[in-house]
Amino acid sequence: MSERDPEHPRDVRAGPGDAGASDRPDHLPETPQDRRKGRSATKLFLVLLAVAVIVVLVLNWAAVV
Repeated sequence: MSERDPEHPRDVRAGPGDAGASDRPDHLPETPQDRRKGRSATKLFLVLLAVAVIVVLVLNWAAVV
């Protein structure tokens, strides 16, 4: 397929300096599944943070005793 294929006028490679260029950015639609994934990722982060804090506290307590 050549770059000047009339059936696919937009199916061409980007030239230098215009990779990803657009008039303005568009927000992707957010689905309930996306929000559910975000909430579960936040919960995982908070659990791991709590575990790390507990480990640090236990190690500090063990160093003092």
